[in-house]
Order: sequence, then C-alpha cells, then structure tokens
Amino acid sequence: MNVEQLRAALKDRPEYGWQVPGLDPVLVDGGHVVVRVEVTLDHVNAAKTLHGGAAATLVDVVGTLAILNEDKHHRPGVSTDLNVSWFAPVALGDTAIVDGQVLKIGRSLAFVTVDIRRGSDDTLCVQGRMTKALGPPPG
Repeated sequence: MNVEQLRAALKDRPEYGWQVPGLDPVLVDGGHVVVRVEVTLDHVNAAKTLHGGAAATLVDVVGTLAILNEDKHHRPGVSTDLNVSWFAPVALGDTAIVDGQVLKIGRSLAFVTVDIRRGSDDTLCVQGRMTKALGPPPG
C-alpha cells in the first residue's frame, strides 16, 4: 500500500481510521506508517491540548495501520497490551505527527512502537508500544 491508497482506504473504509477525524497519511513504507492530524476540538481535553485518550487511540490506530501494511495476511488483530507515556502537550490548532513502526510480526503476535511529535517544533510528546494478537495465519 502507498500513501494515496491508504488515504483512499481511510476515506472509503472509515473502520481503518476508527473514526479518528483528520488522519492524513504522509508516509507508508512496509511496516512504517506516518500520519498527520490537526488537533481540533474533536481531540482535546479541558486544557485545549491533545486528550490522553485521543493520543492512546492514535497509538492504537496508527500502530494497527502499520501492522496491516506489513502483515502479508493483513490481519488487524486485537490489542493485548497498550502502553502510553506522555511527555509534552500538543495544543489545539497544532499538528500531531504520528509515526508507527512495526517492531516484529510473528506467527500470531505483532509488536509496534508509535511516537507522536508536535508538528510545530518536532518535540516528542507521546510514545506508545502495543502488542496485538493476530491469530494464526490462514490455512
């Protein structure tokens, strides 16, 4: 899959974006997927910064997109472990750059890491790791 194909999939198949508004793919390279998302009122907490739950959702969604793109069976799996650390805020109106990278895909498990950086100054704001149970390969 390339950037344009992922962009079309997010538009035509909203379940790939799990209804996260504004996902804009900028890089798709095997198990490496980068998306941009402008932080809008749909994504913020009372302090008008990226909500922790929205950040965790971005880790899950972009990590899953990286797995889907790398796994030859295109299994989205189910999360068995999600760890998220928050270091700095991303303010309303700024852009979050969400960078997902597959660490390993095995027979039935996949492991990813996801960084969220603030677009205005490239500060690392959130870092997550996720394990997904993919189930056995078909056949």
